[in-house]
Amino acid sequence: MGFEEYYQAFRAYTDIYSKEYQKRIEELEPYLLKFMEKKGKVLDLACGVGGFSFLLEEYGFDIIGVDISEKMIEKARTYGNEKNSKVEFLIGNAMNLPFEDNIFDYVIFLGNTTTHFLPRELNRVFKEVRRVLKKEGLFLINFIDMRELLSRIQMGTVIGEKYWINKVVIDKEEKTALIEYRSDEITFRVRFVIWGSTTIDLLARMYFTPIETIKLDELSYLNIYKKK
Repeated sequence: MGFEEYYQAFRAYTDIYSKEYQKRIEELEPYLLKFMEKKGKVLDLACGVGGFSFLLEEYGFDIIGVDISEKMIEKARTYGNEKNSKVEFLIGNAMNLPFEDNIFDYVIFLGNTTTHFLPRELNRVFKEVRRVLKKEGLFLINFIDMRELLSRIQMGTVIGEKYWINKVVIDKEEKTALIEYRSDEITFRVRFVIWGSTTIDLLARMYFTPIETIKLDELSYLNIYKKK
């Protein structure tokens, strides 16, 4: 199994009405509104099922959501129809965005999506984000420090409602970690790219000027950058 199955296993990523998903929104909402003071055009990059797109639409932003997963986009569109939303959801690759230069006031990249990308790939993502942002546009990225998380993981840690961590295998170069999740019914594995907070920030600074770093808890961050 890969990320597609991983996200389907946890309501925090697929059910926008669940308490788990709402907790994610409540954690980030005040900070998004603080830094996104002026209404404008927003790219919700790796939007998943669209919960944050709908949130920002309610506050008057013009939103386009992009995700590489066809299943996620289909579900986002279903939610959009239920809400009579005008958000446009597109299937697309973050490393090769289907947009012209300098058209977005904001790009949001939420939900620890950095773990999908190897260094050269995340570099391409950041380069694309910079390309599509307007001059003085803001890039807001939310992530977990995976290096710190892996140092704290214990076998048997419960994840979600019915899964626990059964095994963690880190490669010799310490670039990726294979985590095995188990429930009473199934077992699946997901390979995560190991990103620390410092490394993400250093890479982002190649393309953006840092505005603020917000430590949401012991492991997760929201970094705000401005296009250089």
